[in-house]
Amino acid sequence: MIPSPSAANDRQAALSLAVEALEAGREVALVTVLETYGSAPRRPGSLWVIVDPAGPRSCQAGSISGGCVEDDLLDWLAAHPDEGQRGKPVERHFDGTTHPGLPCGGTLSVLVEWPRQASELRPALAAVSRRDAVWREVDLATGRVDFYSIDGVVPELPSRGENTLAVPFGPAWRLVIIGTGPVAEALGPQALSLGFEVDVCDPRPHADWSVAGVTWHREAPERFFAATGLDARTAVVAVAHDPRLDDLALMDALESPAFHVAAMGGAATSRARRDRLVALGIDTGRLRAPAGLDIGSHTPAEIAVSMAAELVAARHLERQRATATRSAARHVLDAG
Repeated sequence: MIPSPSAANDRQAALSLAVEALEAGREVALVTVLETYGSAPRRPGSLWVIVDPAGPRSCQAGSISGGCVEDDLLDWLAAHPDEGQRGKPVERHFDGTTHPGLPCGGTLSVLVEWPRQASELRPALAAVSRRDAVWREVDLATGRVDFYSIDGVVPELPSRGENTLAVPFGPAWRLVIIGTGPVAEALGPQALSLGFEVDVCDPRPHADWSVAGVTWHREAPERFFAATGLDARTAVVAVAHDPRLDDLALMDALESPAFHVAAMGGAATSRARRDRLVALGIDTGRLRAPAGLDIGSHTPAEIAVSMAAELVAARHLERQRATATRSAARHVLDAG
């Protein structure tokens, strides 16, 4: 069964659709955003997959522009059915002059490929599914695909050589919320809409959760962290208002590579929390407490907005760091 294109993680959904379609012997067009300028709505590295682009059972996953470029590319694919048989990637460029549907002033370059085998995409899908990291390198003259491991900080942007394009595939941005309640219920959907995978940890007997798209773990945070790990694309925000739950989670998070660690509470509560953690030998220098930007928030929804804004700012800084850091490709991976 081919997965639904409405899955929350666009990249993983697109790769899943492509791999399963190729395994079923169907035609696949893979479109990757190369470069953007101005108001282009998707970041470089974004994916769009079209299965059987000219057929009656055509289906899609992912996105490269939000609609306007997709429509133009569908028309182009229908008008150039032989391109897919040549096996050579094709680059296409869009701007606000030639394509008025693109947001004003923005430009967008994409690479269109027609992979032949699931092995050309399977290692990328495995990486994003298991929170690993790989380069997928395409020979622009022949369409040949190779995979390389990534050590260290996972790059955010594609890397272009003279005749190659390497696209990094790594863990999705993830938010782990410690504790249920009104703030968590408001923050979860906001984080989902901002492109985060969202998990909630709360083992307390009274805890309850019914927010669609957010996974509730009825186990202690330290057990969840031990099972899934805390990497540099994970943020942890504690909102339980229960030191037995919040403090244990923060101890693990502050000693991990998590890019953002925060805890809800007023000034006095935050001071007491820092004192407890410091007494246990924990460095609280990067703990954001009280959590959230100071926007005068009072209601749970307003508090969640302030936390989401701080989370986006932290992710932006982490992206800047990743862009400035060169990660070494250590060895070729088996694409089989």
